[in-house]
Amino acid sequence: EIAETNFFGIDFNPFLVKVAQMNMVVHGDGSVNMVHANSLAHPSTWSDEVLERLFPEDVRKNGEVANLRNNLKKLERPSEVEQFLSKFDVVVTNPPFGTKALIDDPSILSQFEIWTFESASKRKALPPEQLFIERCLQFLRPGGVLGIVLPDSILSNPGLVWIRKWILLKAYVVASVDMPTETFEPHTGTQTSVLILRKKYPEEQKLQKTYEIFMAIPEKIGHDRRGNPIYKLTADGKIELDEKGQPVIEDHLPIVAELFKKWVIGEGKNAK
Repeated sequence: EIAETNFFGIDFNPFLVKVAQMNMVVHGDGSVNMVHANSLAHPSTWSDEVLERLFPEDVRKNGEVANLRNNLKKLERPSEVEQFLSKFDVVVTNPPFGTKALIDDPSILSQFEIWTFESASKRKALPPEQLFIERCLQFLRPGGVLGIVLPDSILSNPGLVWIRKWILLKAYVVASVDMPTETFEPHTGTQTSVLILRKKYPEEQKLQKTYEIFMAIPEKIGHDRRGNPIYKLTADGKIELDEKGQPVIEDHLPIVAELFKKWVIGEGKNAK
């Protein structure tokens, strides 16, 4: 029942949607709230199924999905699109990046503030990972939390100061975890980080205040650059075994997760 009314997913790849649907059914979620859509496209272009599953209350208020779609077509400014989308408390995503494909369709770009943010003119094109940051925040209610995997270029490239300023305007950075180089290898060697953001309330965007950020740099991810598993070693160089006699994978992420939990509840902000 919790999954049926609270868990939703969108993916552009119809095959992955079907795989996710099957996985959800196997684990007891008969609602199958995983839908196929281009989540960067204007919501008026989404299918009836997407609108009915993700926004049932809006469909009900409008009488039928066709009426909702007609009203969605009137949404032109990013703030109007955000007002409609902001229905969710948590968004978790690993958006596509590492490709050279840029999005230059004005019907998509016009939904996003970053199209023109700190720019004398409209940007000709933007990479999808930048648009996904704003889209995910649009999906969130104020106070909602976003967990997103991003290429490190967004966090460090001198030419992208403007998008970092936009992120800090719209959200608090709760945590930043610099992922090991091997994280997505052997498929891609893009250096990535996990950002956890909390969407600001409108009045918070006007405030200037300092706050603490959880940061971590795990060194091991459980496999090498070829995708082969790596194991913990004992002091004498032997593979460490667990209580069941199985090799122990050397993965620092569970340690980071535990430290983050302690940090959140105020018990381990300086934990090592």
